[in-house]
Amino acid sequence: MKHILTMLLLLLSLNLSSQITVTKENLKVAIVKAKLVDNASVFGMRQLVVKDDNLKKVMIKAKIMSPSDNKTKLSAFSLIDTKNKIRYRLADYKGYTGFIGEPELIPFRKERIYNEKGKEITAYWLPAYDESEKDYFEDYNMDGYQNLEMKVNFGTAQNPKMSVVYFGTTDYEDFTAELFFAILVENKDSDYELYYKDEKISDIKFDKKEQKKKEEKQSKAVRNYQESDEY
Repeated sequence: MKHILTMLLLLLSLNLSSQITVTKENLKVAIVKAKLVDNASVFGMRQLVVKDDNLKKVMIKAKIMSPSDNKTKLSAFSLIDTKNKIRYRLADYKGYTGFIGEPELIPFRKERIYNEKGKEITAYWLPAYDESEKDYFEDYNMDGYQNLEMKVNFGTAQNPKMSVVYFGTTDYEDFTAELFFAILVENKDSDYELYYKDEKISDIKFDKKEQKKKEEKQSKAVRNYQESDEY
């Protein structure tokens, strides 16, 4: 009864145009929105700022419900570019159940990193390296598709400490997820699909209105500055 009530509340909270996909593992996912976002903005990991001009950060916001005995594996999400045959790894994640409290982040490193003396770095601010936390991304490779993942630099430009980052299994059963991917900017208008493991969740079309408004606002600010500088 409680689960049925929660499901009804989820339905009511979504836009009527949202479609709920139910996977064979009974994971329920409804896409709320998908949009291009600022490369320089920081969401989940403090380290993730996209500096490569060839990449564009995108965000997919979704409502997710999972069985209590089979919670959502974030690393099992992937974004598929069906035109260019590219499969993107989840680059960043933020999860929450309400407006109060800290969001869930749960990043993990794929590689160990070491200092100049060969000692492993395990600073508190680093995502953990934990072999017991399974990464599901490569378990669901697709024939004919190239995997694309972004390495994060936890060092400096002069002394880089690189590692792929993946995201663990959530503690939540019923939550909102903000899923971030870094896609090739030249393909931002391609055809995309969101997958969980080997199942398609939804077609994805990125809303460019907010990004366009921001660019126009920045352009206007630059023009106003240039005009004021002429006096």
